[in-house]
This record gives sequence, C-alpha cells and structure tokens, in this order.
Amino acid sequence: MEGPLTLGIDVGTSATKVLLLQPDGQWEMHSWPSADGVWDNLREWLAERGELVVRVGITGHGPSAIVIRENEVVGRVIPWNEPLPEGCERPVENDHILPPTRAWVPSRLAQWEQENGPLGDGVAVQLKDMLNWELTGVVARDSRSMRGYSGKGCFHLPEEVIGRVSETGANLSGISVGAEVICGCDDLSAGVLGLAAEESDLFNLANTSEHVGRVGGDPQEMMSWLPALGRLPALCYNATSTGGRTLTDSFRDQPIREAAERFISELENEELRGLGFKDNPERLGGTWQILRTVNEPIEEIRGRFPAGEMLIGGGLALIPQLVESRGATPRAGQEVSVLGVAKLAQKPLAVIFGAGKVGRGFLAQLLTRAGWRIHFVDSDQSLIDALSVGSYQVCNLATGEVETISGYTESVEHWLINQADLILTSLGANGLADWAASISDLNREVDIILAENHPSPAIVAREHICSSKVGIAQAQVLRSCIEPTAEQVAEHGPLTVQVQDHWTLPFDGDALVNPEIVAGITGFEPRPNFAIELTRKLYTYNAINAAVCYLGAQAGYGMLADAANDEKIATVARAVGAESSAALIAEYGFAADEQREWCERALAKYQDETISDPIERNCRDPIRKLGLHDRIMGPLHLCLQHGLPHSALAATLGNALAYCEPSDHAAQTLQQTIAEHGEWDALNLIAPDIDARVESLLTPADS
Repeated sequence: MEGPLTLGIDVGTSATKVLLLQPDGQWEMHSWPSADGVWDNLREWLAERGELVVRVGITGHGPSAIVIRENEVVGRVIPWNEPLPEGCERPVENDHILPPTRAWVPSRLAQWEQENGPLGDGVAVQLKDMLNWELTGVVARDSRSMRGYSGKGCFHLPEEVIGRVSETGANLSGISVGAEVICGCDDLSAGVLGLAAEESDLFNLANTSEHVGRVGGDPQEMMSWLPALGRLPALCYNATSTGGRTLTDSFRDQPIREAAERFISELENEELRGLGFKDNPERLGGTWQILRTVNEPIEEIRGRFPAGEMLIGGGLALIPQLVESRGATPRAGQEVSVLGVAKLAQKPLAVIFGAGKVGRGFLAQLLTRAGWRIHFVDSDQSLIDALSVGSYQVCNLATGEVETISGYTESVEHWLINQADLILTSLGANGLADWAASISDLNREVDIILAENHPSPAIVAREHICSSKVGIAQAQVLRSCIEPTAEQVAEHGPLTVQVQDHWTLPFDGDALVNPEIVAGITGFEPRPNFAIELTRKLYTYNAINAAVCYLGAQAGYGMLADAANDEKIATVARAVGAESSAALIAEYGFAADEQREWCERALAKYQDETISDPIERNCRDPIRKLGLHDRIMGPLHLCLQHGLPHSALAATLGNALAYCEPSDHAAQTLQQTIAEHGEWDALNLIAPDIDARVESLLTPADS
C-alpha cells in the first residue's frame, strides 16, 4: 500500500477489525477474534507497513467501565454486556437521552465502585481510550462514548489529536513512533461515518447487534438521542434484540461472515424449492422465518421515523436477501465502523480549484499548517504537470522565511468532490460561473469557500448550485501573493510564490453548513454579516488599489510600490480612501477610526517595496473593475446617494476609462467600445442602471 496511511481499529464484542486507509480512499482490512487481543495480532499484520502509519483512530464497544489512576488501570475492565448487579442503577447525568433498557456508564461506574471503592482521582474511560493510553501515555476520552456520564477533565472532541505513539506504544503495536492518535468515538458513531450518512438519513448498522436510527432530528420517546459533537452528527436511534447473534445462535457458526454465508446458502436452497418469502409471504418456519424474526424489530423502529431510504452496513449487509427484504441501500460491509473511525482519523481533505498564486500561496499554506490534505484542481495541464514534482516553496516577503508545501495531490480531470471535506476556489472571477455550472448537481453536506476577487461570488455560484445541503461562503483575500524573482526561480523553482506576512482569511460564517470543520484551521475567520465586510474590503482596499494602479499606469510606472510611493499618487489614494470610508460609514455605520486604520493598512501594503507587484497585473481587466458594484463605481454611487464628496473617486474612474495596455484584451475592448459609443454610453453598457449623475463627472469629449 502507498502511504501515508491512516489506521483504524475497531474492537467489537466478538471480533477486532483493523483497516489501513490510503489517501485516495482505498483500504485494506483484517480481523480476528477479540478474545485473541489487539496488539500482538496488529503488530504481525502491520509488519513493515507500520512505518507508513501517520494517524490512528480507535473505536470499540461500550458502555464499559475502565478506570486509570496514577498511570495504571485500577480494577478490572467491566464490559457493557455483563449483568448489572442490584443496586447499581444510576440515572443519566448529562444531555444524552438514554432509555433505561441497559446499563449506561454511570451505572457501570457504580458497579466499579462497588468492587473497588470510590473513584477518587481516577479517570473513567472506555476501551478505546485505554488502547489510546497504551499507545501514547495520554489519558483522554470523549463525552459521546461516555454515555450519560458528566465527569470533568480529560475530555476531547472525537477527531482531536490527543497525542503521538510513544516508543513503548510503537514496540507494543508495530505503529510508527510519532504517529498521531485521535481521541476516537463509539462504534455506533463510527458506523454512521462509515456509511457516509448525512442529515436526515436513516441508517441500519447490522452487526452482532443491530441499530436503527436517523441522523439529526428531534429526540423520540424510549429512543436514545445523542447531540452533535465535533464532526459527529446528532443521532436518534435504538438497538434491537436480534441481529448477527440470532444467526450465529441458529446455525452455531462463528464468526458473523461464516454465519452469513451459511444463511445465504439456506435461503437460496429454499428459494430453489419454491419455499422462499417471495413465493410464500405468510409461510412460517424455515430459514426465511429466521430472516423475518431478524427483520421485525428493524421495521418497528424504522416506522417511527419519516419514510425514506435506509442505508445499511455491517456483517448482515453481506446477505443480499436481507438487504432486499428491508428495501435498504448497502453502503458498507463488515468494515463499516472501522472504516468510519479511520475516516474520522484521516486528515481532512480540502479540494482547491485554482492552483494559482492565491491557491498555492495562501489557501494551501493555511490548510497544510492545520494538518489538512490538499488536492489541487486546475485546467492548466502544464501547471498540474509542474505541481506533480511534489513540492513548491512559499517565500514570506517580511521575514524571508521559505516554507515548503508538499504532500498534496493534483489533477486536471479528477476533482474528488465527493471525498472533499471542504471545497475552495481561487479561479478568477471570469471562470467562476462556468465552474459552478459544472458542479450544479452537487447535493451533499459540504461547504465551499470562494476566495475570489469578485463583488458577489456567492450569488454567481448559487445561481447554479441550488442544494441547501451545500454552504457557499465568500471570503476576503487580504494577502498579496505575487510572482517569484528570477533568483527565487533559480533557487526554488517556477512554482515559488512570494507572499505578504498576513495570516487571516475572513469569510461568511453564516453561510456554512458545517462550521465546526473549519474551527481548527488557524487563520480561517468565519464572520457574521459578512456581505458588508466584503463590501468594506472592496470599497477600501480595492478602491485605493485602483487609484494607485490606474494613475500609476498613466504616470508610466511599472511596479505598484513605485507608484504608491509617488506622493502625488499617494495623495489621490488617501483621498479615495477617505471618500469611500465616509460613504461606508454613512451606509453601514462602520466606526470612523476603524476605517482610517483600514485605509492606512491598504496604502501601506501597496507602498511595501518588498512586494514586487506589477502595475499591469493590478490594472488588468478594467471592464470588470468598472462594474456597478465594484471598487470604483460602488463607492462612487454610495457617495452620490449620501451627498458626500467624491472628486477623487471620479478622477479614478476617468483614469480607469483611459487605461489602454496593448497586452490586455479587456483594456483594448474597453477602448474600442469608448471609441464607438463614447465614455457615457460605454459605461452604460458595462454597468447598467448607472446613476445618471455620473455622466457629469466624465471628461468632456472635446477636452
């Protein structure tokens, strides 16, 4: 198998399953009886591959009682299925809703205290937590697995890394020293992840015992309900009294796979003899009656939820007649829970559409630092070929630090949208609509963050991507990402990106459907009421940039910093910032001192001589930048609306209309349109619904 690998471990009541998950989603599984233990079998199975394991996730049966005190397990491991002694019944302590049909963790701990005395400073954990502790030396637990227990300390989110495999843990398990270990979760939650079930989906985890439930929704009487936790969705469910154990008891076969194969054979024999359920739906006795017995509690629980497709996974999902009789959709086999916990442990995947300077030099850097996997998609085959060397460098203009970005994948054709935990774009405004149209059938819970230099990219995308399951958030890119110098290309290669020392990506937090998934990405800043924040950036940073670059182009400057440091140009830029700020304050109520700081930061950015940014790049595509709600016309209209001074913005409008760079197709189209129609009519074609008062601000044709 190709690394880096994620290892999942599922310690069930009867069998232990282990699974190695590759970055491309391919996996390999092995299992053995749980009575044979975990580590010796795992070490033998991993052999040389243990060195490729970079992350570990463990799940297991429960609720059990295990106590760790002073770095030792105290007393015995009390399993979930042991009869509860009289007098140990305890109520649920937290916001879990759990019917009194079995012993939950508080009751199991009462049993432990009956045997061992007060818990004291001991930490109650589950089986997977004990295995995590053996690997890392770290005591950790998650509230989801500690069913109904509200103790304090050592609690983590299931996907959170709690430690790394120690040398002792490596010798014990065969896993590489330093591999990250997540807190993990219960086997039910892991199974739902293994099914890839989403909000409102019905699920059937069909193993030794069975669970039927719904993702999300409200609590129901006499059913268990668990609130969402980290990347785990809320669940409403119930367990059945039948399942794989019913078959093994009937045929005296172990493990479940053998019982399933025997059961399938018997069902097929009865069908051949005309004794199957389809031929005799009321027939009693025989193997089909066993199937009916197994199905009855499933149908009873299922009937308590709204009608809909039911996803099935587990050992019983290997029986096609059972799956068909339930009208279920098979999603996974015996691997369902171990695959789920491996997916939980695997570093999340971000698909970045657009492998240009912002995609490589900003989005990928923040995500890589947060431990995410990156997949670049770009239509430029030559760029994808260049990325296939496996790494590139990001050079910080302020500090001189050079950071290597590696471990990503790249493609023109393979988009991996159905595997992505997060989708981001940095395509350029002109390519956004076509891209959104190409994924218009996207209909699963995933967020898209649009890092585009466009006044309303989310509106453009939402015209094509209609599913409410998809969150579409627009972002502000405030970091400059520019071409490398000739010396940097010689030293580091042509993919090198020079970047400003700016580390935050604000975006529309209200638009997300899975806000928790980006919570751990340093630099990602979801903000409320983001539409006006985007407008503020466009009407401040971009307006000042327009003042500098278009007047700088007229003055013959080649680099943005040179133009911005020309005091005459800087004076106009400051005036544009002041006019735009006054309009923003009048329209949205921003604080005046905040606006002054924004303007100062913007001009300082453009005056920074370490940022080698060509004037031509900043002036490029003037037709788009003259749009009704873009950087010049937008604040100018606000000034007119509120009766505020606007002479500097009007001058910038004139400079933009005069831009005629021969290599810029849009600039040439603009000049041709002006030549044919005049400035005012050209502006009406570019920006319909323009305020008629703008005409008086234009340069007279005979001047």
